Amino acid sequence: MQTWAKRGIQSAFVTGGLLMLGTGIASAQENVNPDAQPSPVDAGVSVPLKVDQNNLGTPVKNLNVPKIDRTISTDRVTSAVPVRTAAPVAHPLIRQAAGRVQGTAAQGLFRGNTVQAHVDVPIEICGNAIAVLGNSEVAGECTQETHRDGTIVTDGEGQALAGNVVAVNHVLPVQITGNAIAAGGNAATATDASQVSTTGGPITTNGDRGAASGNVVAEQGATPVQITGNGVAGLGIAEVASTADTFASSKGNVATSGKNGSLSGNAVPIPLAPLFEVNGNAVAAVANAATDSTQTGAAYAGGHTGTDGDPATLSGNIAEPALAGPITVDDNAAAGGGNATAVSDTTNESIAGGQTNTNGNGSTGSGNIAGAPISLPTSAGGNGAAVIGNALTDHKNDATSKAGGPAYTLGDNSVLSGNIVDAPPATAVDVCGNGAAAGGQAAGTCENDVKSLTGGYQGTIGNDSVVSANVVQAPVAAPAEVYGVAGALGGAATGSADETKEVRSSGQPNTQDDHGTVSSNVVTAPTAAAAQVFAVTAGLVGNTESDTANDTTVSAGYAPKATGKKSSVSGNIVQAPTSTPAQVFGDGVTLVGNNTTSGDNATDMKAGGDALTTGEQGSITGNVISAPVASGTQVAGWAVGGGSNVDAAATNDLDSVAGGDVNSNGDGGSIAGNLIGAQATPFTPVPGNSVSAAGITNSDTLTDTNIVAGGDSYSTAEDASVSGNLIHVPANAIAGVYADAVAAAGQASTVTDKTSHTQAGGNMFTEGSGPLSAREMTVPAEVAAYVRRIPIEVIGQATTAGTSDDTQLTGEDEGTLRAAKLKGIELPKGVDSLLKANEVPAFHGIDQLPVNTLPSPEGLTALAGQLPTPALPGVAQERTELPTGPGGVANVNPNVQGLPLGQVLEATKGLLPGAAAERSLPSLPVTAPALPVPVQLPGLPTERSLPALPLDGPASLSGLNLNPTQGLAPQADERSLPQLPLNGPALSMIDPANLFQTVTGSL
Repeated sequence: MQTWAKRGIQSAFVTGGLLMLGTGIASAQENVNPDAQPSPVDAGVSVPLKVDQNNLGTPVKNLNVPKIDRTISTDRVTSAVPVRTAAPVAHPLIRQAAGRVQGTAAQGLFRGNTVQAHVDVPIEICGNAIAVLGNSEVAGECTQETHRDGTIVTDGEGQALAGNVVAVNHVLPVQITGNAIAAGGNAATATDASQVSTTGGPITTNGDRGAASGNVVAEQGATPVQITGNGVAGLGIAEVASTADTFASSKGNVATSGKNGSLSGNAVPIPLAPLFEVNGNAVAAVANAATDSTQTGAAYAGGHTGTDGDPATLSGNIAEPALAGPITVDDNAAAGGGNATAVSDTTNESIAGGQTNTNGNGSTGSGNIAGAPISLPTSAGGNGAAVIGNALTDHKNDATSKAGGPAYTLGDNSVLSGNIVDAPPATAVDVCGNGAAAGGQAAGTCENDVKSLTGGYQGTIGNDSVVSANVVQAPVAAPAEVYGVAGALGGAATGSADETKEVRSSGQPNTQDDHGTVSSNVVTAPTAAAAQVFAVTAGLVGNTESDTANDTTVSAGYAPKATGKKSSVSGNIVQAPTSTPAQVFGDGVTLVGNNTTSGDNATDMKAGGDALTTGEQGSITGNVISAPVASGTQVAGWAVGGGSNVDAAATNDLDSVAGGDVNSNGDGGSIAGNLIGAQATPFTPVPGNSVSAAGITNSDTLTDTNIVAGGDSYSTAEDASVSGNLIHVPANAIAGVYADAVAAAGQASTVTDKTSHTQAGGNMFTEGSGPLSAREMTVPAEVAAYVRRIPIEVIGQATTAGTSDDTQLTGEDEGTLRAAKLKGIELPKGVDSLLKANEVPAFHGIDQLPVNTLPSPEGLTALAGQLPTPALPGVAQERTELPTGPGGVANVNPNVQGLPLGQVLEATKGLLPGAAAERSLPSLPVTAPALPVPVQLPGLPTERSLPALPLDGPASLSGLNLNPTQGLAPQADERSLPQLPLNGPALSMIDPANLFQTVTGSL
């Protein structure tokens, strides 16, 4: 390197350092008194530079680039770089000031406060060959290793404005090795390079019994840059055989404390560990370029963070943003009028941050944790692109990325303490194994194995606290990728990929308290999404091919848990999980050409999970609002061609689940243990269609999907008030276009075997006693619309074949039967058991019925023609069904308080089948008090059912005809009526408005 260049680089770093720090930059001295106080400011920038074994070929001669082995820093330029790089000398002004205060009263002036800023940029340039109108060849081994210790130990215990730490420990190694560049010549390189760069260390301080003491803000960064094994040729030949490894670390635990302090012991670690790589690529322009490379990389930043705020004020809090993920552009081949071949194997690991724990017991505004870990592995590898040339790739990628970790805190006997807020997005972006050709041939091949993880378990406790131990989280797990895609314009292209991917965001939120106020609540909105395009081919006057397999697991959040026993506004859960994959795969589209596509998909997606809480003996406790949404949007197995031959094959196994069962307890509570669910499963399958215009298209598709939103709900409410109520609004909608064939002057065929299961909500179970408690209400909505197995022929041949097995479950398991038959309503639990065998309830306005005595045969005979009585209740009769004769339900307009059922029935008359069938008009929701519905004679409690519409009879109640004895006999699939109870207490003068209020479903 020229002298002027070295001096220029040195001056730039010196000037930048001075501007950054203003008065000066200091660091640990090389020859210091071990008994001397450390400098309060320790900062520096260091650039160890190693240039070795590089060659330049020219028409005149072949030159070996001079060797350079130096360190450029803000203080000096060293002559050599040892294994452990020496720290720069402290700035003279700082060194002079520190020396003057030694042994004086001013020695404690800085009170242990420390500012440390270390940035190291090791650069390795080795084993490169550059040929310009000549030949260049290099073979060698290259190594570089640097280290700087960033350990900090200080103390601010019992002091004000003491023991605080601001630290930057960052390493940014740059590795440029094994590259071959040829311009009108031949360049070849064979290198084995390694680079190790470490910094950081533990940071320890203390702010116990202090004011604004023991706080830590620490950036811990490891961000390696790797540019290795690339071959670039223009009017020449470039050949590369390269092995490269880079390792960067800025690890270190952060430990402090703020016990009995104020504004003390807070920690803000900032771990950053992304890798940046451009490796193993081959580029040829009217030339040949070939690379065969292996590269590995690792970056580690941060560690465990622990502090304490017990007891304290605004102390012991933790806020940790973190970033992890390799970002790579590896093993791509591009040819323009030439040949490019890239073969490589890449392995990377990136980890930022770790576990956090603190304590806010007996405190105010303490022991809280806020996390924002981000995992973002991004890769563009194994892609081939050719323009009037040939491009071939064979790429293998193994990447692991993890940010953040589990979080633990406590908030007992506290105010605004022990809370957790977490926003941990995890994603993976991949463009892999694609081929694109224009007037040439391109093949992209990729084997991809990626893990992207953020956060973890989140636990806290808030006994006897106020606004404490709450958990709020928004996990997001969302891969986005394009792989195994081929496109050709006047050429031939192949895309092939085999992918295994796991993306997980956050973990289980778990909180509990007894005797808390606005504490231990959970609010979670986990989102699982997947935007994936794979095994898709498209050609215009070209040939395309793809054979791609996908195995993806995506999970966001986990099963939330909370408790709120003997508490107020505590232990409640609000969750809104969504699972929404959107996938396009196994599709082929070609206009004039040949196309073969095969896609195999296995995707497992989950957002949230079972919710468990309790609100026993609490006020506004243990309630759950759950609004899960699960869907599955897939365009798979399409064959579309014009003047071409297209064969598309797709297999699909998809599970998309949001939420789960909900379980609570409101015993002895007030507004406790109530469960409100709004579950939705919008499902839009579009598989296995074939469209041909003057060509031949074939689709062969096998798909199995399982879409579930929510689950069963359980609650109890013994001796409670406005508790244990269940309200479900499940919605299940399918809109499918599949297994259709369209042929215009061509042949189109499809064979589609489709199985799907969609479920919204589940069964409801509750029991208890007390005013407005243990009620159930469900309002299901179900829609299915299909355009399937329709052959359309326009001077062509279209054939469709296959099987279909679609199941919709909306609400409770009895939903299918309930849609065909509207059952009679039974006496509410807890009431029928109090009625004697010789008593019936009194009803106002029904003078013909006896009161407090069983009707005699003579009395019933007198009612002949008015009240049909085929038999006493002991003789089972078949229950009534919806009228199916002329008029249907048009003449039934029940006056149900709270719902406009007349309008609902009017809107659904057209949907009513001619007779009761397997699936018919959905059951009517139960609504307001004083429901005017028929009543069966009292008996032992049986399973709950929905009301039957009355048919005839002169007796009336609120304008609705009643027939209390008809329809009591069960059908083959229904439970028999029990025998009448004996020796029960009388309950004869109960007003019907009160008698039926426990099944109204209105809170």
